[in-house]
Amino acid sequence: MQDANARFPFIARVLILRQFLWGAAFYGTYVLLTKYFLNELNYSEADTIMMMGAFGAVGPVFSAVGGFVADRFIGSFRAVYIGYTTYTVGFFLLGFGASNLNVELSIFAIALIGYARGLSATSPTVLLGNSYSSTNRDSFQQGLTVNYSINNLGSFSSQYLFPFLVAFLAYQGNFYIASGLMSLTLVLFVLFRKRLVEVGNDIDRREVDLKTWLCFIVGSAAMLGLVYWVFANLEAGKYLLYSLGGAAILYFVFEIFRATSAYKYKMCSVLIMIFIMISFYFYYGQMMTSMNIYAINLMGDHIFGFIPIRPESNAAFNPLWCFVLGAPVIFVYGWLERKGYSPSIPTKFAAAFVFSAIAFGMLGLSTGFVGENGKIAGDWILWVNFFQSLAELIVGALGAGFIFEMVPRYLSAFAIGLRSVALSLSGILAAVISTRIALPKDQVLTPEIIEGVYANYFYGLAALAVVMAVVTLMLSKVIAKLIRKGEELEQQDADEETATQH
Repeated sequence: MQDANARFPFIARVLILRQFLWGAAFYGTYVLLTKYFLNELNYSEADTIMMMGAFGAVGPVFSAVGGFVADRFIGSFRAVYIGYTTYTVGFFLLGFGASNLNVELSIFAIALIGYARGLSATSPTVLLGNSYSSTNRDSFQQGLTVNYSINNLGSFSSQYLFPFLVAFLAYQGNFYIASGLMSLTLVLFVLFRKRLVEVGNDIDRREVDLKTWLCFIVGSAAMLGLVYWVFANLEAGKYLLYSLGGAAILYFVFEIFRATSAYKYKMCSVLIMIFIMISFYFYYGQMMTSMNIYAINLMGDHIFGFIPIRPESNAAFNPLWCFVLGAPVIFVYGWLERKGYSPSIPTKFAAAFVFSAIAFGMLGLSTGFVGENGKIAGDWILWVNFFQSLAELIVGALGAGFIFEMVPRYLSAFAIGLRSVALSLSGILAAVISTRIALPKDQVLTPEIIEGVYANYFYGLAALAVVMAVVTLMLSKVIAKLIRKGEELEQQDADEETATQH
């Protein structure tokens, strides 16, 4: 393509606009689901927490499958096009289900959304990467950063506005808006189809045979049925998600035994890293489960005393802070490198645990500042999100980069998918643990309940985060030794090969 060496090629700009529309549609819907299931569909707090945990876990755990299907069978452009068409239908059906409070249709709609996320999650990055030339990778990294920031901007906008719009449009109106936003992405795909196909993979540029399409349709129906079953049977569904994640990790262990001696050591370091990631993303999972329920029940309707906000919009603080703090975090990393200090990835995770400990410690502290109106100031939740978002930004996608460097190339795609597996496992685990603070419907929130349920829970999470920071620092030394041993064996193999050639 003519502009593939530009800072932002034309198709990259199209894809970044798509990211804004997707972020607004998906997260705007996500932020409404908790109160929709609680108040409209009459779910208990415990079941609502589990639903949100499952909804957050299904997409990541199936995204590795979606990426595999795109790579091998239908192509990246087709995966996004089909996935976004399914999103559009899913949001529309969710709106239709909300209009008559149809539980089964609502569950089927979010199953469609979960399927769409699993199928299409990895392919937009492929398209974005291919829109840049092979000699323009620095610009590609900048494009990824802008794409992430624009996603946060779309997410923040809808998470802040959608809860206010409920008063005028009801839940179904917001879900229809989300469907409309996704339909705009389909307009982009139709208008620029030819150029988007050019940045797809080889399969996108050739016909897919009927047999492959039939297998894809059958496989999609099976996956959709499985996702629906998880949402409709939350108690048993969590064990299925555990099993899928555990099977992926066990397969990785199997591959360790097949690897060369050098890679055995490196891949063992990946196993340790997966444990650290699951532990860290457990705290990320709390944001849409325990923290969200706490905010809905106790958060006031203003921040700084004059900016109006709906309690369910508390999730908007995360993308807001990610958008604001992105550049300062990059600056600090650059400053540290100029000073000659480049902390290891496990060390960065340890620092992230410290900020998570501060965040949940503040959340526990906030329970002691309930006002006469029975609410805490929204500022508490704002600053809790500041520290948790800072923790998120510190680690970013570092886990995926670390894994990529530590595994043989024939395992790289699968191994990177393990990060999604870690996200899924931590998300469903966060939901299961968060049910401990679930209260019966119409429970009066007395100071004793606030202290005994919320405060103890959040202080416990804060203390655990401190422990994990120390454990992670200790494990970082183990990881460093494993990597060093693997590199020494690689060097020995290289020296022996050189000696043989001579």
